Amino acid sequence: MATTATRIAYVVYDAARRHFEAAVEFFAPGLPVPLRIGVTMPAAQSIGHQALVKGLVRAAERQILR
Repeated sequence: MATTATRIAYVVYDAARRHFEAAVEFFAPGLPVPLRIGVTMPAAQSIGHQALVKGLVRAAERQILR
């Protein structure tokens, strides 16, 4: 089984639209460069860190599988 890593490259909260914008990077053996996916996630600014990270990674995974 291949080992992969995930990194949130940047996160910005857009207060006017009430959502987070982020770039999520996936690293895997065999990829010459990380796969970077841009995502938006509607959420309150007060969302917890763990919930934010989980939501952003899942949104990026959905983008990949589309």
